[in-house]
Amino acid sequence: MVDISIDFLGVKFDSPFLVGSGPTTGTPDKIIDAIKSGWGGVVTKTIGDSIIRKSVRPMYSASRNGREIVSFENLELITEEPLEAWDKYLRRIKNETHSPLIASIMGSPDHTEWVKLAKWAEERGASIIELNFGCPHGEPERKTGAFIGQHADLVREYTKDVVQSVGLPVLVKLTPNVTDISYIAKEAEIAGAKGVTAINTVIGVVDIDIETGTPLPSISGYSGYGGISGPAVKPIGLASVSRIWGRTSLQISGVGGIFDWKDAVQYIMMGSTTVQAVTYTMIRGFYFIREWKTSLEEFMKRKGYYSIEDM
Repeated sequence: MVDISIDFLGVKFDSPFLVGSGPTTGTPDKIIDAIKSGWGGVVTKTIGDSIIRKSVRPMYSASRNGREIVSFENLELITEEPLEAWDKYLRRIKNETHSPLIASIMGSPDHTEWVKLAKWAEERGASIIELNFGCPHGEPERKTGAFIGQHADLVREYTKDVVQSVGLPVLVKLTPNVTDISYIAKEAEIAGAKGVTAINTVIGVVDIDIETGTPLPSISGYSGYGGISGPAVKPIGLASVSRIWGRTSLQISGVGGIFDWKDAVQYIMMGSTTVQAVTYTMIRGFYFIREWKTSLEEFMKRKGYYSIEDM
């Protein structure tokens, strides 16, 4: 017998497989479907207040090798729904499911908004708070998103304010668009964070339409620097997790290019306690998780691992 359950930040998850914050966790129907299909937990799409606005359309594009996606770009911002809507969403999710829920939040440059959002999520039954310091296009020009994650002093200050204001464990989502991600993670640990999510998407341009000379995705002939995910970023994610594991005592939720259960095992072997999939759920939905869990259990039996911690 093997046990694929895991204790992450003091919260018990039935498996290490989580659906990460993104398009497939933006509504209560999607979150409930993910949990009922067998995922260990879900991270909500990032919830905000004063910085909410509509995303551009279209917002996605992909680079392919034949039919296979190599990298995926998104220009999607945080939720477009106000707190009033998420108040109803979270209450419904808690009423219909029993799995841990991680609430991803992003505030303005005003520290008090981050504190307000964290308290708001705690009052509505979140198990863990994830601070989104990693979004590469979440209005960094307004000094939020990845702007915070690229400045160690800001990571320390914002994290400390939130940690001191709530009783829940705090998870910091980090951007890979820095010189040394482990240094940033260490500052989060000093500030009181119990864990980090590594990594958020990598800033980039996924492709160019050479016939029109237009970067993709094309929005009326224009585009932007978006967040790159998919298999192409997995090496960056694995290295980031390893460096953080070697320099801190933080628990890590690994994410970036997880398109197969073997990818997840690699992240665990490099130091992750849980793993998050986002882009692949956009392609395949949620129900493949049953195959992943079965394959993981068979692998652990074959290798003599009793638990995720053994791995």
